[in-house]
Amino acid sequence: MKQKFRSALSASLALLLCAGAIAFSAPASAASAVKIYTPYTSLSASPGDSISYDIDLINNSSDIQTADISFDNGGNDWKAELTAGGHAVSQVSVKPNDSQTVNLNLEVPLEINKGQYTFHVNAGAFGSLTLKVNVSEQGTFKTEFKTDQPNMQGHTDSTFTYNLTLNNRTATKQQYALTAETPAGWDAKFTVGGNSVTAVDVDANGSQSITLNLTPAENAKADTYKIPVHASNNSTSASLEVEAVITGTYGIDFTTSDSRLSTSLTAGGSRNLNMVVKNTGSAELTDVNLSSQAPTDWEVTFEPKTIKSIKPGQSVPVTATIKSSSKALAGDYVVNLTAASAEKSHDAAIRVTVKTSVLWGWVGVLIILAVLAGVYALFRKYGRR
Repeated sequence: MKQKFRSALSASLALLLCAGAIAFSAPASAASAVKIYTPYTSLSASPGDSISYDIDLINNSSDIQTADISFDNGGNDWKAELTAGGHAVSQVSVKPNDSQTVNLNLEVPLEINKGQYTFHVNAGAFGSLTLKVNVSEQGTFKTEFKTDQPNMQGHTDSTFTYNLTLNNRTATKQQYALTAETPAGWDAKFTVGGNSVTAVDVDANGSQSITLNLTPAENAKADTYKIPVHASNNSTSASLEVEAVITGTYGIDFTTSDSRLSTSLTAGGSRNLNMVVKNTGSAELTDVNLSSQAPTDWEVTFEPKTIKSIKPGQSVPVTATIKSSSKALAGDYVVNLTAASAEKSHDAAIRVTVKTSVLWGWVGVLIILAVLAGVYALFRKYGRR
């Protein structure tokens, strides 16, 4: 009897153990049949970047699985959005042996510390997905104003052009007033897309290309000018400094010492003109060459022919010798004299009056006297008859 009781008890215990094993293994099997998955669980990003994840809910079970899906920001103030088919989603159903994909868009704040941040996507029976984002640099909440080429060089009559970039590293759209602290008499003009502007709108985490044109004052001296440039509003601002190096202006004047641009000579004769070459600019003139354009068979020479250097405000005397053709008829002629450097040149148009030689005048008088004497002699000889 005891033996039968023990056999029955052993059989009952065996059945209970099998039932328990089945009871505990069924949920485990069902749990392992559904999963949540994304291929990249740890990414690096910069402040202001937007990260997108495709998250798959996989159902390998024989039943439909439905789960509430949510995002846990881990106490971090990041903007996140779960969507499917272009719409926000909070619950997902997956058919047996099928999968569904939801998208997580995560925006890295602009004002953030460098480091690693951890988040979770919870999907009920599908489980929880851990995501890590490594922020690679210290974030800012400010405006940046910069230029790749802050230094320009030219003359007083040059226009200095700078290409600027304005970056809005804030979380909202900003309008910036643009100003430049120029010296007296200078002109500053900002342009965007070829249009003159005094202010620009820049989207959050956006940038804007701006061109600054600086025109110096007419009397600006050769010097280095540092000009602060500002982009500002009530909440944020940024500044940069551009540099304009003025090497001076080139100017030259060429005329006679008494400013008279006319002379006279006889055919075949010559005349020396006292000329003056003056540097009227603020930069040194070098290798000033003297040349001429004259009528055919005329000759023009200069002493000196070339001036090596003329300092600003300095004058150099030059002798120009004009020799007319021996066949030149009486009348007015124009001789062009030029003083030219590599940068500037100036012409002096000289009006030359060619007169009949005095010798030929006396010859004419003698001929007339000879004719009169002959007439008188003939009158004396034949007049008495």
